[in-house]
Amino acid sequence: MGTERTKSNTGNSSGQTSSVDHEFTLPQTVAPEHPIYSVELFPADQPNSAPFLELKSNDQLTLRFESLGFDSHSYEISFTHHNPDWSESGLSPDQYFTGFGRHDIPGGILSRTTQPYYRSYPYQFPNQNVGFRVSGNYMLHVHNRDTDELQFSLPFFVYENEGTVASSVETLRSARYSLRVMHRPVSRYLLPDWLNQPQFDLSFYYSQNQFWGKRAEAQELDFSDPDEVQFELSQNRPFVGDYEFRVLNLNNVDQLSRTVLDIDKSSEPWKVVLRDDAEGFNQPVSVGVPPQFGPDQSMNGNYLDVEFRFDGGDNLNAGPEIYLVGDFNSWKLSQEYRMSYDEQIDRWIQSVTMKEGTYRYKYVLVDNNRVNDLAFDTLFPDTRQEYHAFVYFRDFNQFYHRLLQVNTFYKESR
Repeated sequence: MGTERTKSNTGNSSGQTSSVDHEFTLPQTVAPEHPIYSVELFPADQPNSAPFLELKSNDQLTLRFESLGFDSHSYEISFTHHNPDWSESGLSPDQYFTGFGRHDIPGGILSRTTQPYYRSYPYQFPNQNVGFRVSGNYMLHVHNRDTDELQFSLPFFVYENEGTVASSVETLRSARYSLRVMHRPVSRYLLPDWLNQPQFDLSFYYSQNQFWGKRAEAQELDFSDPDEVQFELSQNRPFVGDYEFRVLNLNNVDQLSRTVLDIDKSSEPWKVVLRDDAEGFNQPVSVGVPPQFGPDQSMNGNYLDVEFRFDGGDNLNAGPEIYLVGDFNSWKLSQEYRMSYDEQIDRWIQSVTMKEGTYRYKYVLVDNNRVNDLAFDTLFPDTRQEYHAFVYFRDFNQFYHRLLQVNTFYKESR
């Protein structure tokens, strides 16, 4: 690896634009920063499931995050309502929300570990203080009550369970996509009795693996049957069907393994150096969504300073940059997680603070603000992809887009 590339790709760059930051997440999503870690939002008792909430039901979502350090902090939660394209809907808070504009998040449970101390803030909603009047896309916002600083924002969805969606996935291969496996979702929506003119009022979207920033609108629609609508993703915009994640298992970090090269327990947090990842081959690698991932949800897990090392091969020129993204940083593609080249060990490196657990992650190539999250895939697919279908109704009487139905379905990569 030459000196020119080393100089061009080490450290931060002021040339990055905001378009890079939101490849996986929505532009409205604010990723947490120190001292906030291990942020999760999921249906109660269903970790890793998409944050879907049925309107006027007993369903609840669980928000959980942790603050590094011994001191307790005060946090507040608020909500905004959005259109299918994630622009704000224009509804006033009292039209979509019951309760105060902001509501306190109680608690702050102190950890049992001292490497270092941290506090956990679990919160479930809707509850007696927080509720929702209408369906649609929502953003959850958490502020520090003392400083009024926005700590993070996350999307979730409130749906009405109107009508029925049945979905499947067509598998394609095309030279246009370098003969990779491509998936094209296809769905049938059985209309509710009250919906009379679906061709004017309905819109449909698909997402893959909970990457809401990559959500795509279904453009191929069939309204010929008066009782149902068929909606499909365009053949020109399929999803990558063999989409891969590398998997990091840090559940037994106190012992060296195929994953961990070295541990320094004299530092706080412990310093953990991972074994090399390599372009085109890595162990272990998975595709789609692992059965369980995320931080250890107990109060016994330690926080770690984890150093990733990546061998990107000899074919990188001076222009492209490599970023590290994963569950541990909310898939935020930003300068904070840009990797630097270490000439002494001939590896790209980046350190991340995270809790013990199991995490999905990827190395992403960025060249002239063009994101290539497939550049370092191994192409050893062996499991399934997760998909979601969304049905929206534009309600001209109430001036917002109702989310009538959602559907979660899966497809094997081959």
